Amino acid sequence: MYVYTEIKPAGFPIRVHMKQLRVLFLFILGFCPGFTGMVKAQEQLFPDSLAARLKINPADTGLMMELCVFIDKNIYNDPNRMMDAAGSLLAHASEIKYYRVIPRLLMYQGIVYDLNGKYDSAIFMYDSALAIAGKHKLLLVSGDIYNNYSIVYSIMGQLEKAVEYALQALEIYEQLGDSANMAKVFNNLGSRYSEMGMNDRAISFYQMAIAINEKQNNLSRLVKNYGNTGTVYSAIGQNEKALEYYTRAYMIQKDLDNKLDMSITLSNMAITYRYLGRYDMALSFAGQSYTLACETNDEIGKLFYFLTSADIYKDQGSYVKATEHYQRAESMADSIGAKQNLMEIYRGLAEVYAARKDYRNAYVYNEKYNNKRISLLDQEKSKALDRIEQFEKDKSRIEIELLTKESEIQELRIKRQKILRNSFAGAGMMLLLLAVLIWHRYRYVRRTKNKLAEKNLIIHNEKEKADQLLLNILPAETANELKNNGFSKARSFDMVSVMFTDFKGFTRMAEIMEPDELVAEIDQCFKAFDNIISNYPIEKIKTIGDAYMCAGGLPVANMTNPVDVVNAALEINAFMEGLKAGKIRNNQPYFEIRIGIHTGPVIAGIVGFKKFQYDIWGDTVNIASRMESSGEVGEVNISGTTFELVGDRFNCIHRGKVEAKNKGAIDMYFVK
Repeated sequence: MYVYTEIKPAGFPIRVHMKQLRVLFLFILGFCPGFTGMVKAQEQLFPDSLAARLKINPADTGLMMELCVFIDKNIYNDPNRMMDAAGSLLAHASEIKYYRVIPRLLMYQGIVYDLNGKYDSAIFMYDSALAIAGKHKLLLVSGDIYNNYSIVYSIMGQLEKAVEYALQALEIYEQLGDSANMAKVFNNLGSRYSEMGMNDRAISFYQMAIAINEKQNNLSRLVKNYGNTGTVYSAIGQNEKALEYYTRAYMIQKDLDNKLDMSITLSNMAITYRYLGRYDMALSFAGQSYTLACETNDEIGKLFYFLTSADIYKDQGSYVKATEHYQRAESMADSIGAKQNLMEIYRGLAEVYAARKDYRNAYVYNEKYNNKRISLLDQEKSKALDRIEQFEKDKSRIEIELLTKESEIQELRIKRQKILRNSFAGAGMMLLLLAVLIWHRYRYVRRTKNKLAEKNLIIHNEKEKADQLLLNILPAETANELKNNGFSKARSFDMVSVMFTDFKGFTRMAEIMEPDELVAEIDQCFKAFDNIISNYPIEKIKTIGDAYMCAGGLPVANMTNPVDVVNAALEINAFMEGLKAGKIRNNQPYFEIRIGIHTGPVIAGIVGFKKFQYDIWGDTVNIASRMESSGEVGEVNISGTTFELVGDRFNCIHRGKVEAKNKGAIDMYFVK
């Protein structure tokens, strides 16, 4: 699974030798012979107004900070151009010895190397940046560099170092009281725990990051938290929950036009659809992810496309295609040093070769997998857990030392007083009494903490139940908006396909069946309908007596909803035909169904206060209802508008213009 990392402020504590640092600056300055040439390059890279102002006043440090912000904002959308921009600005900053921006510019170059899969070069740039930041006591940028180190080493499979430097970054941000950057490290620590299979702790860290970023309305970081939470839920088999978080992330990414993270989300959705066995959807999302990865030069994204596609082909039994894609993935992982992914690739190739009865290659790759797992994953996981344990012990040790120092001071004071007034035995009694009080106080605090933890767990569980009940009533996006804001805005949708179903002969059945039997019969049908539409991006709106209403294309807009809704309608019709045949064989009464569909614009929102109801309005709903009432038993009746969108996908029979109540004559079609 592909995690969302927050690269641009991060770090790591390797000190660079001054000789290396000097070579680095000679290399940069050697390709920037003068400030005039540098400004010309900037005029092509930066906004004209900023470049012109810097040319007029080369010592304008405020303007240099503005240019750093410009690089920071554009580094993911156009990394290679921002690499050139950072190099040009770095040469100028070095000339005027403006050290506040020098380490940050070196870090930006390291980030671009990271995005291009050149991890050794990225680490070298971070080393150089950290040396300068440390020398000039630039604490914030040091924390940023440490966080970036954590990300690079996690990709390289060195989990001990990844965790170590994430914790160093967190210590700095805690010292500065910087909650925004603490949220960023919480996100990355969640990813590290996820890589070690500690999913509960991973979700806990992601939720801490979400709490901060939701409070600060930091959408660019919140989208990463949502995406990573989705990866953990996918890893533990809660795929629907995973898709819910991915959808939240993708909606924000589209608004932000963040192609790199959109690629990550699409890749993860592909993996999740693969787990659900929906391989066409999985391959489609993987292909979209690869397109965006190519646009953003995301080498890891390209690698994940081949790895995910190989897994899908393996599941489908297309072993030749699976082998080809695994081999492409192996070549890419080797070239960029992605050791963690090599382990997955080796395992996949071993399974595919075994399925192809090529047992020699299956054995070779199985050995590669076992060797890689032992040498990399187990060792790194053990080291990383040791590092976390040491971090927690160090914190405890510092607290104990502070308590010990206070106790020693108190003891000296008491001893001095007792020597003057009483005997040594009196002083011992006082110390014993103090120890007893401390012990009782410790036990009291521990009991209080345990009770508080139990109450917090109860509150958390009740909140989970309440959230689940809300999701049973409202779509996930609407429920989250309601929880976060206290209200949900009505939204307009340009293209929604609305389906109505209704049972023929319901009144007659009600007369001959007991009430509980009638309700059970309707419940059986509606549960089946719910299961059918859950296989498509279709939202159940409501039931009215024996009528069932649903719609595709909301609350997340899409272009496939006409086809999705017609497919669901055909499945519902087939289910009812099968149910009818069984009832006839057993000489039992049965329902027959009419189904109508129309596509058009609607308004959707929440109505009610004490009992929330998600509903839709508009003429589209009225026409869809007329499609049902103007249809025939056992037929899927669609409007001419819907036919224009699905006619090339289904065999349809034109009924001509049929008179619909209060709507006049409407073109109608039966879908066969």
